[in-house]
Amino acid sequence: MTNILDLKQQLLQILDSFGVITPEAFLAGVFVVFIIADLVVTKQSSKLVASTVSTSNFTVAGIIVLLINLYQVIDQFATINDTFLFDKMLFIDAKAIFFKALISISGILMLLHIHINKYQFPNEFYAIAIAMIIALQLMTMSVNLLMIYLAIEMVSLLSYILTTINKDKVGAEGGIKYLIFGATSSAIMLYGMSLLYGMTGTLSITSPDFSRGLTQVDELATTVAVVMTIAGFLFKLSATPFHIWTPDTYQAAPMPIVAFFSVAPKLATMLVALRFYMAVPNDLRLVTGVIALATITFGNFSALWQNKAKRLLAYSTIAHSGFLLIGLVALSELSVKSLVFYLVTYLFANFAAFYLVDLLAIYLRTKNDFEIVQIKGLGRKNPALGILLLITLVSLAGLPPTAGFFAKFNIFSALWEAYQTADTQKHILLLLFIFGLFNTAISLFFYLKIPFYLFFKNAETEFDTSLSTTQYLLAGALCLPLLGFFFKADWLMNLIALL
Repeated sequence: MTNILDLKQQLLQILDSFGVITPEAFLAGVFVVFIIADLVVTKQSSKLVASTVSTSNFTVAGIIVLLINLYQVIDQFATINDTFLFDKMLFIDAKAIFFKALISISGILMLLHIHINKYQFPNEFYAIAIAMIIALQLMTMSVNLLMIYLAIEMVSLLSYILTTINKDKVGAEGGIKYLIFGATSSAIMLYGMSLLYGMTGTLSITSPDFSRGLTQVDELATTVAVVMTIAGFLFKLSATPFHIWTPDTYQAAPMPIVAFFSVAPKLATMLVALRFYMAVPNDLRLVTGVIALATITFGNFSALWQNKAKRLLAYSTIAHSGFLLIGLVALSELSVKSLVFYLVTYLFANFAAFYLVDLLAIYLRTKNDFEIVQIKGLGRKNPALGILLLITLVSLAGLPPTAGFFAKFNIFSALWEAYQTADTQKHILLLLFIFGLFNTAISLFFYLKIPFYLFFKNAETEFDTSLSTTQYLLAGALCLPLLGFFFKADWLMNLIALL
């Protein structure tokens, strides 16, 4: 009789859990509708001449769906308390809700980019994009090693498909490299998770048995298992040594998808990594500090030699992943707030950067990417476009008067605080602080290279392409938070303090 009651309670808990994940359930229903709609459109297109109407309709529908999803997620702030779901597979709290909202915003910005710049993708793209939003939102709530693995793998598999969505040779090459490194990091992560399960007897990182079990095993063995587990996190963050896929994949994928890749998976991954680091009793400052330092250095110095704008931004995202890892090295209340602030400003800065580079490509009538020397004098020909790009790159470099300045200032402040209060591993904290500042100075050389060509070089070609008002409006809307969060940084920090 007791077993029957237990089963009944489990079923009731599952039903209650479904009531909490309404935003994800809604997206799952839309995913099915999009699949069916794609089949209907494809059947009709076999009889009629294929047009851009269906693609445009799917894009608009996707934007509306994600706006509804965003509203549902925001509504959870007032209606949902901290609670476990599906027998402690998921955990929803204010942090998870906030990050889910950021992921929804990322999806909306990607679809706006597609719609305004008139990209043409197969209709199945929209179902895949919705599925990826679902996976990312589930990932933010994952507190079970098995659920974390499944969510990361779902995001990875969908990312491979989106990389090759145009079905051309370049996309296939980028997708294969992405797949190979993804499979490698996945295997390492899964082996690490299996070791952790063997050491602790539980898959739940929030269980007291998890941290207690790790303290009862040799520290070297647990550290090896933990480091192997974070391999999957490093892959999604494009962090060293799992960064090698990034430039080629970003080069191959369409610009809106690349902008989404550069932001959304990192949002979900950082929250999972944050929960994992807080659950593990091991001192990971040395390992994480070395990885962060290597990631920042490799990203910045590789970007210095890039002649293509899109590839330069790809290496830039690698460097920024290193700065995000600094938040995990410090791992204090200030570092967590600084990390979230960094992620919010990074979201708008990166989407703005890739969108404006895409506008430059349209202006130059080039496909997907261009040599930086091709934009000589374009800033004087089109001051609005040049100034918006200047604001974006200044923010990515971390200079005032942009939000990027406070983002890096807060991160380094948290690192310095950690150095002053640390009893052990002080040397890696100081080394990371010094070389992090040095790398920030190095980044100025490649971030300001584009504005230099825009405004201080004479044009060698005629620019006769005009951009639409909506293209300028989206570019301005993306750049506005970069200025707003500088002059009113306390607004965002006060919101983050509530998480």
